[in-house]
Formats: sequence, C-alpha cells, structure tokens
Amino acid sequence: MYIGLTGYLASGKGAIAEILKEKDFSYASLSDVVREEATARKLEHTRENLIAIGNELRSKNGANYFAKKIAEKINNESEKNWVIDGIRNPLEAKELGKLNEFNLIGITSSPETIVERVLSRKREGDSITKEQILEKLDTEKGKGQPADGQQVSKCIDMSDYLIVNEGTIEELKKKVEHFLNLLSGEDRPNFNEVFMGLSYLWAERSTCLRRKVGSVIAKDSQQLTAGYNGAPRTMKHCKELGGCLREKLNIPSGQRHEICRGTHAEQNAITQAAKFGINIDGGTLYCNTHPCSICTKMIINAGITKVVYDSDYDDPLSKEMLGEQHALELIRYEGLRNPGILRR
Repeated sequence: MYIGLTGYLASGKGAIAEILKEKDFSYASLSDVVREEATARKLEHTRENLIAIGNELRSKNGANYFAKKIAEKINNESEKNWVIDGIRNPLEAKELGKLNEFNLIGITSSPETIVERVLSRKREGDSITKEQILEKLDTEKGKGQPADGQQVSKCIDMSDYLIVNEGTIEELKKKVEHFLNLLSGEDRPNFNEVFMGLSYLWAERSTCLRRKVGSVIAKDSQQLTAGYNGAPRTMKHCKELGGCLREKLNIPSGQRHEICRGTHAEQNAITQAAKFGINIDGGTLYCNTHPCSICTKMIINAGITKVVYDSDYDDPLSKEMLGEQHALELIRYEGLRNPGILRR
C-alpha cells in the first residue's frame, strides 16, 4: 500500500507520517530530492530555497519529476507499505497514482491555526511574522505560481481522504485509524461521508461549464432532497448556447451570482423540497462547495441548522452571514472523498 500526503505548512503532514511509521510504513519525501539538490549547490535548507529549487527543477524536468524519482526508489526497495510526503503539484499526485493501491490524503488547517503553530514551533527557516506566514501559505496554495510550481490547493482537491487537523494528536490518530479501517473494511463510512459522497455523485449531473456542484439535504440519517447546478427545467444548457454567459462577460468567480442561466445546487435542493412538500426544517445541507451569499440566504430562511461543505469558495459576504447566524452550524467536511478506493 502507498499513502501520499499533501497539505499546507504546519497542517500536520509530519505528524501523520510519524503515525504511519509507527505502523511499519516506510517513509519517503519528494522534498528529499530537493534537499539533495540544495546540498549539492551548498545552499541552506530554508523553506524559501527549497521552494525556489523545487519550482526550478519542475520547470526544467516536468512537474512530475520528483514523483518519478521517488517511485524509482520505492520500486527498487522491498518494503510493502510506504508513506510518501511532500506532494505539491497535481502532476506529482497523478504520477504516484500509477503505483498499485496508491491513496492520497489531503491535510488542511485554518490559517489561524497554521499561524499559531508556525509561531510556536520556532523551527529554523520558518517565518517570524503573521504576514510572512500568510504570504507563504498563499504561495503554497498556488497564488502567483506557475502551473508546474506549488499547487497544494489543487492537490488537496484531488485527495481520496481529507483530514482537517485542528485538534490534539490523539484526535489526529483516530482520523488516521478511521482511514486505514475504511480501507481494510473494519469501518463503514459514517453518514457525513455517505451524504457528501452523494453530493459529489449528484455533481456529476451538473451541466455548468465552470464548476460541478452537488448538494444533499438530510435529516435523521435520511436523504430528503438533492440538487446540482445547471439551467432550470426545460431550458437549454449553456453548452447548447455556445458557452458560459459569465465567461463571455468576464465576470470573476464569486461575483454577480445573479448573472447566470444556472441555478445553484443548494437552490435546487431547497426548491425541490418546496415543490414536493418535503419538510427540511432542522435539516443538514451537504455541499461539495461552500455556499455563495445567495444560497446562504435561502439556507437560513429554509430552516437548515447545519451546513457541511468540502471545497472553499471565495465569497466573503456568505462567510460573514453564516458567521452571524448562531443558530446554524457551519462545518468543514473531512473524511472519505473517493469511495472508489474501498472497492479495490
């Protein structure tokens, strides 16, 4: 078995690697290739130097260069189980995905937690101010980076299993145990994993040319309604009309939601309940993407009491409104993201 780790600085990748090493996993890191190059160039192993060398080598040899080097090393050694750290570009994840029984774990933490951890651990080469740490976090997310450079956000989106690490080491161990037990068949997916899995499946019905979104509303462990984003009933889809209206008008993502032929997944799930007389008051809405401000207003007025979302969405007003609504619980999803790994 091969387990890959991808995540931001101070999110807990090293801690998860140690947990797996205690379970007799051998360890390899794509960063080892970069460190060897830094040593050869007689450069200090600072995060800035390693990122710069990494981007340079990816640009010169291809974004999957480090993954190929590590795969060669693993194939030449006899250990059965490996944990592979330092995956920072989607092509690295795809290259390692060629290994038999490869599973990718994405690890994330809030920016506030990351800042606190970096400042408290005082590791050599770390930034010393909040602003510097957040700037490094943006770099890892891929802001201003080339396609073959650091793109950790995209890697996390590709993960088979997502861990949100905001708690203790014991809580982190339990999350890793659940992942391993899912693979072995000892654990069943919990209801959060079931309903988020259904959200991703509904998203595959989407006809949106920009983003596939699916949503499920559930209560008392039962699905009530579901929806995906696309044109209203009987209307032509954007593809049939020659493309996305928002792209033609150069409207950035997260702005002017009303200028769109499509209805959002959350809106469709709520209006479906109204059409068929289904009571969703007190229900939980699952969505593979954070709701926008328009959907947020509908969610609040529909009496939804909990929202579980996966991928983030840049809509400050939505986050502000959800933060004001104390009767509504907002939860970042974590757990199984690719049920296909359970059928191997």
